[in-house]
Amino acid sequence: MPRIIFPPADDPLPDSGLSQERSIAALLQSSKRRKNAVPVRRSFVQRSTDGNDEAPSPLSELVRSRGERALDLYLLVAAVTTAAPYDVTERSELWARCLGHHSPGASASVKVSRLWSRLEELSLIARSQNSKFTTITKLMDDGSGTTYLPPVGLAEGPLEDVYFRLPFQYWIDGLHKKLSLPAKAMLLICMSLRDPEFYIPEMFARWYGLSPKTVRRGRDELLKAEILTTVGHGIYIDTSLPALTATAAKYAFRTPYNLNISKRAQTADSSAVDSAKPAPRDSQPAASVPAQDQQLSTLEFLFSKRAKS
Repeated sequence: MPRIIFPPADDPLPDSGLSQERSIAALLQSSKRRKNAVPVRRSFVQRSTDGNDEAPSPLSELVRSRGERALDLYLLVAAVTTAAPYDVTERSELWARCLGHHSPGASASVKVSRLWSRLEELSLIARSQNSKFTTITKLMDDGSGTTYLPPVGLAEGPLEDVYFRLPFQYWIDGLHKKLSLPAKAMLLICMSLRDPEFYIPEMFARWYGLSPKTVRRGRDELLKAEILTTVGHGIYIDTSLPALTATAAKYAFRTPYNLNISKRAQTADSSAVDSAKPAPRDSQPAASVPAQDQQLSTLEFLFSKRAKS
């Protein structure tokens, strides 16, 4: 419900009223999330329908329709709806301020109402009027229109059970204003991979319902903003090429955006560390591995991750 927040005496509100930053801060503060991060199902960025991995996702639909402000609004709703019935009731003026609009009453209502309508069309929210306030109820992230349930977090389950976290630092760093829609889309997609290091091939465009240009632009923008960093190169299989393999850059998130590493990946890292330790003196030497097998073992199978998902 709407709340009253008194600013500290040494940081009074300006005469112009609530700024975009303060509006967002007020909403995030009200969420009382202990980890200061927003859980988002992977099915929001990649939807699978009857075995079709290329079915449009809510994210791809927003990108195609250039719905950047609708995406911004949805992420804020996801941040503040923390407990059943997963709804939030606020004035349109507050949501408008969160989006950088400082128009008076009626104008703010019209702008925000159009965005709510778009999210309703995608079956991401339900909306009802409560006097001069609007109640927004979050629905399932996959756009199925069903009642929202928190993800259970199974590492090897269907998309509905796998989720990633968007840190509040996203808003604190002002990325909601600095990043373009392609960069925001790629940020969410790369976080959904939940790997410490990953590729961003242009075939992402087909997997996630985006254009190759969107993938390239988003990736390059995240690198320029130093959210992603290049950590080397690797070989992956591409059966569309005559050589059947190709070399591509590998990327990783910089802190604090590297919070989405799956337990499976962490276990693999621990195993790699253990295997690198010197063997006991009385242990038998390992059998030699043929050169051909060594080469094959270094190939990084881009498709294995999708098969497990």
